[in-house]
Amino acid sequence: HFRVEHPYGHHKRAATPEDPASSQMGETFYEFWPRTVIGSFKSAIEIETTRLKRKGKEFWSRDNELLQGWGMSAAFHGSMVGLFGKGVIPYLATQAFYGISLFEIINYIEHYGLKRQKDKNGKYERTMPEHSWNNNNIVTNLFLYQLQRHSDHHAYPTRPFQALRHFDEAPELPSGYASMLLPALIPPLWSKMMDKRVFDHYKGDLNKANIFPKRRAKIFKKFGVVDQSLTEVSSETATTA
Repeated sequence: HFRVEHPYGHHKRAATPEDPASSQMGETFYEFWPRTVIGSFKSAIEIETTRLKRKGKEFWSRDNELLQGWGMSAAFHGSMVGLFGKGVIPYLATQAFYGISLFEIINYIEHYGLKRQKDKNGKYERTMPEHSWNNNNIVTNLFLYQLQRHSDHHAYPTRPFQALRHFDEAPELPSGYASMLLPALIPPLWSKMMDKRVFDHYKGDLNKANIFPKRRAKIFKKFGVVDQSLTEVSSETATTA
C-alpha cells in the first residue's frame, strides 16, 4: 500500500499533524510505529477507493493497485510456504516485521517535530526544504541513493534520487540515517539529541512545531515557552462567558 500512500498521501500531508508518516516532537518510535502503520494502511484504502470511484469502478476491481500489490505479496509468501513448508512462516513474519520497522524508523527520523504553517485561510503552506531533516554525508548518501537529501525529494518530488540537492536552510541531523537508528530506539537519548534541535530550528517558538499532544504541556514547560493554543482557548472561554 506504500505505492499508493506515499505519493498521494504522505507527499500531500508531510510535516502536518494529519500525516501518519510524520513523527511528532515528544512521540517515541514505539508510539509512532502503530500510528503510522495503521494510519498509512487506512489512508491508502481511502485514496484508492476515491480514485476508483472517480473512474466509476468498485474497490474490488482488477484496477485496484492495492489488491495487485497484496496479491503479489500473497503469491510470494504462498510460494515460500509451498517450497519450504509451514516452518518458514516464523522467518517470513520476522523479516516482514523487521523490514516494516526499519522502513518506519527512517520515516520517524525524516520529519520529527517539523510542521508546515497555515495561512490565514487555514491552508498549509507548500512543502519546502525546511520541512524535512537532512544529512549531507557523502558516503551514506551514495549507499542510500541520496535519501538523506530528503528535503529536495519533498520540495521537488519529480526530481530523480541521483540528482537530489543539498539545501543550507534545511534542518540538519547530527549524523547520518544509519547512525541515527539506534538513538531513535532509545527515547531518552533521542529526545536529548533532537528536541533542542527542533526548538532551535523554530528559534524558540514551539507553537510552530508538530508536537505530540500527549506531551505538549510537558515540552512547553521544559523549554519555558507559552503555549498559544491554551491562551486562545482561555480567550474564547472568557468571551463566551
